[in-house]
Amino acid sequence: MKPPGLILIGDIISEEFENELMETFLEHSKNRASTQDELKNRVTLHYGYKFDYKTNLVDLTAPLEHPIPASVRKVLDIIQPHISITPNQLTVNIYQPGQGIPKHVDTHSIFTSEILSVSLGSDVVMDFKNPTSGKVLPVLLQRRSLTVMSGESRYLWHHGITPRKTDALQDVVERQLRISLTLRECTPDPCTCNYPSQCDSQNYGKPRYCVEEEGDAARLEEQYVSAVYEEIADHFSSTRHSPWPGVVKFLNSLPTQSLVVDVGCGNGKYLGVRGDITVIGNDNSYNLCSICQDRGHEVFACNALNIPLRAGTCDSVICIAMLHHITTTQRRITVLENLAGLLLPGGLGLVTVWAQEQHLDLESTESCKPCPTDGTEEGVGRRHFNSQDVFVDWQHKKPGTVPGKSGTVPDKSGTVPDKSGTVPDKSGTVPDKSGKVVLQVLSCVCRGGVSGAVPDKSGTKLYYRYYHVFVEGELAGLIRQVPGVELVQVTYEKANWCAVFRKL
Repeated sequence: MKPPGLILIGDIISEEFENELMETFLEHSKNRASTQDELKNRVTLHYGYKFDYKTNLVDLTAPLEHPIPASVRKVLDIIQPHISITPNQLTVNIYQPGQGIPKHVDTHSIFTSEILSVSLGSDVVMDFKNPTSGKVLPVLLQRRSLTVMSGESRYLWHHGITPRKTDALQDVVERQLRISLTLRECTPDPCTCNYPSQCDSQNYGKPRYCVEEEGDAARLEEQYVSAVYEEIADHFSSTRHSPWPGVVKFLNSLPTQSLVVDVGCGNGKYLGVRGDITVIGNDNSYNLCSICQDRGHEVFACNALNIPLRAGTCDSVICIAMLHHITTTQRRITVLENLAGLLLPGGLGLVTVWAQEQHLDLESTESCKPCPTDGTEEGVGRRHFNSQDVFVDWQHKKPGTVPGKSGTVPDKSGTVPDKSGTVPDKSGTVPDKSGKVVLQVLSCVCRGGVSGAVPDKSGTKLYYRYYHVFVEGELAGLIRQVPGVELVQVTYEKANWCAVFRKL
């Protein structure tokens, strides 16, 4: 099976021509005979126009001195009967065995209707994921084959290559050095596709973030999670006072004198549920930790990616509504490994995360309504997520104020759009009539949002927090990748996925 609109054509070039192309680009990389990026997971070469991995855009006013090479022009002549675009930009990806590329959708606004890729040197499995349903389809890209992404496969489905050294086909196949030629047609015209949830043109004015490198992930979590909770800690805490029955039931099931660690404890509402067990909390927000201390709880500040406690010392760990703030799959697995590492053999862990399926315990999807953003206890189960990676707003009110009605959202500089809906760029200029901002609007895995905000007339500030909402089976799948633990159960409660695991 493959996504709608995906075309695969095998043996599009000869083995001799394949070797010639590989030699050409390996030589270009060695001699830096092109514009080159050395990313964490691959080396890329650019021709025609440079693709900027920080913005996922191309500056059409700055063509490169290196045009598409003549050898690739010959490839275009060969594949011409199978394509409908005229590529003017080439990105060459050089993958060593074990390397890959994060799942993504090629930017809508800057590229036209087809994305072309020619595979050289090695077969590889590319995963396509539907962000709406969560369905994943692994597709084999054979060496010397042409891949054409069009329609739904181009505009909706995220595609990527998992970093590993083998692929499980009919047999386990070891990956070899692989080079892909990605050919695209740049355009100045905004996109008007039928997939607005993934379209940067139709989400114009919403700043976005690209997670390509580990540093990007850390910066996103700092700006859109840590910094936000430091700002809203008091207001956030005032809305978090009722422990969830499922978490209380788990804590009540533990033996007397158990030692429990609450990772991402927030305002500490689970730290005093039982007087005959010891619960120690930690959170990445110093201000939330201070609130816990003021209530007489034992807490310390740390990041869940690096918990400074001795391994194998706890009877139980809980991690409630925190893991969904971690931006990448590998970082989520690291957090889960850290939780498991704290446990004694036989110890139990409980993890809860927001679900993308927000209405499974409601009578119908018609009950799924927009959630209030005024800082009241969040209407879990009344949201609707078009994507798994989203920004969720929080209206931070001063005492005695009510939420504003302006609905304006500032950009990263704290600037609110003017009456025309445009946002000034860094120089103070606004976009042209096409609605494009090459330098300001960032395309990525997340829908737009900002952390810093300015108050409206009522004194309310609007903040955005990053969430990765989980689909059914996803949390269980991550736990199964953690060595030395077994999954006990997975339940669905109040639009959250909840998993219990045991240390072996």
